[in-house]
Amino acid sequence: MGGGENMTQQLLSFKEAQRFLGFKSPASLREYIQQGLPVVTVGNSKRIDIDDLKKFIQEHKTVKEVN
Repeated sequence: MGGGENMTQQLLSFKEAQRFLGFKSPASLREYIQQGLPVVTVGNSKRIDIDDLKKFIQEHKTVKEVN
């Protein structure tokens, strides 16, 4: 296929991002966006860059301390 194929895999629809994260409801994804997850606007649609999503996850990881 053409060069746009990689971009399609790079930019996820909100539904694809929701599935990637394993969320059943879009409310959790909206919460991530409110907390600063970047959104890319392409024409009239909004997308999530998979690299931004992975970075956001890494930056918001917490590790439970063992007593």
